[in-house]
Amino acid sequence: NGMIHALVGFPIRGAIWYQGESNHGEGMSYFEKKKALVEGWRNVWQQGDFPFYFVQIAPFQYGNEAPEVLAEFWEVQATCQQIANTGMVVINDIATLGDIHPPNKQDVGLRLAQLALHHDYGQNERVAHSPELETVEVLPGKLRVKFRQTGGGLKTRDGQAPSHFEVVGPGSMGYKPAVATIEGDSVVLESADVAAPVAFRFAWHKLAEPNLTGATGLPVGACRGGQVPEFSELMPDFNKYQLVYDLDLNRLGPDFKYQVDRSSSIKAFDRVAYLIELQSADRGEQKILTAMDAFTGSIAKIGIPTLASQASFATEVANLEIFTNVAGLPNGVKRAKGYIEFWPNNYGPANAQKVSGALENAYDIGDEMTTPLDGYGCMQVHDPETKQTLFAINHWRQGAQADVGIGNSSGQHKDWTFTANAGSYSQKRLRVFVRSE
Repeated sequence: NGMIHALVGFPIRGAIWYQGESNHGEGMSYFEKKKALVEGWRNVWQQGDFPFYFVQIAPFQYGNEAPEVLAEFWEVQATCQQIANTGMVVINDIATLGDIHPPNKQDVGLRLAQLALHHDYGQNERVAHSPELETVEVLPGKLRVKFRQTGGGLKTRDGQAPSHFEVVGPGSMGYKPAVATIEGDSVVLESADVAAPVAFRFAWHKLAEPNLTGATGLPVGACRGGQVPEFSELMPDFNKYQLVYDLDLNRLGPDFKYQVDRSSSIKAFDRVAYLIELQSADRGEQKILTAMDAFTGSIAKIGIPTLASQASFATEVANLEIFTNVAGLPNGVKRAKGYIEFWPNNYGPANAQKVSGALENAYDIGDEMTTPLDGYGCMQVHDPETKQTLFAINHWRQGAQADVGIGNSSGQHKDWTFTANAGSYSQKRLRVFVRSE
């Protein structure tokens, strides 16, 4: 305000805005903040809806942050063009990945100037906007993605096939790189790893520097489209499983209740699967689906291992499958063996189960059950091969102070014991499935 308020009252033709990077983790809340800024300036200047043009921030590493966080912010920035008389320039082709302040400001200024010349100074024939997603058409074994504002068709700035396209479909185990072919204003996508693609994403990574442009060289920004299948539907043959328990982990506590409990209708089963979904500001959206051969014939013992469930397991499980969107975890793999720790007891860090590579003085895998029986409690699935805690739900009696996580904790105890972090997730959900024999 101190920098802008002194200018109020001077006639202006419009405004340009180079967005700072500190907002990039705000998600959709940024839209309301940007709208308030634009409307606030227009209100104090009393010159009507004067033009407001802004810059989509450049690709950058941003430490260990999930690569999708910046892509989602790019999407929100593009959405800000819904605010009246605004426009955005894309600069993913002139970034400097090791410099949060890319030095090439001349091209940024030229692109902003093109918007002003086109919209405000009568040069209507000037191509000023980057191509934007228009439609997604599902074809047998491929997708056709059409763009508007191409200025006469799409091309690539290096003459190579378009880069940074990914597609997804039922049973594809997530997004897979796509082969992209330009056809006029459209790009046709297919992948040998996705039999029936139904959705795509483009440049969906914080370091993405794609080569796709319009006819005049203006780059295409990050975008996505289509109908992404449910996470569980991405796992091959998951249509053979049925839901048993569904629990909103925001409702953990000493007397939690499942929002869905179909255990009374389940007969015999030979496989069990766990789907954990978490959402937080710093880690973004995290999901993991693990499936294994049934380790018990009792349907009551496959949910949260409360004292009433009579569940008590510190054992290997056979034929473990892992599917996740969390970087650093094994994904799309099948293991001959996994390991589970399900019990209501207190427990200690000693490697009581003699699991190879487990620690004796920190909580990880192979921990020792102790008394009392109705104690701290843990529900953990592990991948012994990579020494990863695939997911953990511990100390559920404590509600928002429970321990919840996917992958190894970055703290002393890899299985999330004593983290009391459940409240850090805005959304958290557990679903338990079985495959009937």
